[in-house]
Amino acid sequence: MSCLVRSLILVIALSFVAQHAMAQSPTARGWTAYHPYELAGTFSHMLTDGSYGLADSTLNGWTASGSANIFSFAQATAEVGRYSRNKVSFTSFLAGPQLAFHVYRFQPFVRGLFGISHTKEGAASTNGFTLATGGGLDFPLSERIAVRALQVDYFQPHGTFYNAADFLRIGFGISYQFGTR
Repeated sequence: MSCLVRSLILVIALSFVAQHAMAQSPTARGWTAYHPYELAGTFSHMLTDGSYGLADSTLNGWTASGSANIFSFAQATAEVGRYSRNKVSFTSFLAGPQLAFHVYRFQPFVRGLFGISHTKEGAASTNGFTLATGGGLDFPLSERIAVRALQVDYFQPHGTFYNAADFLRIGFGISYQFGTR
């Protein structure tokens, strides 16, 4: 079974778990109000699997994302990210579903993002399909602002210099929720 099919099955299974977990949480949503839109920014650190001579290299960068509710627990998310070190850099443009729910004061989420990435090594560059699946945990500080305490994603570019190399993307940051029902 391909990685893409496994990821889609995981996202579908987690949507059912998220819906069940929402039913089990108290009706009060901690100190948060319902806001259908979210903007988030994170610092990201990418670890490699050692493929293609990147064993001693890690990449640092950032991601910026925006989400809009489709249902109370499902969002459509778009993300832009840039990661680099020495003469290697990735720029990714990803979008996909994100499932989020409230458990007391915490807001865990899982997601599957798909899109393209631009890879540059020295003077050479290439574009390819990219997959990022993972999740994270937000902790609300106020009605609209939350700390993204952890974001972990499996990141895999296809059709680039690092075709099918495995990356682990770990990040933290802040999110801003806005809008009304």
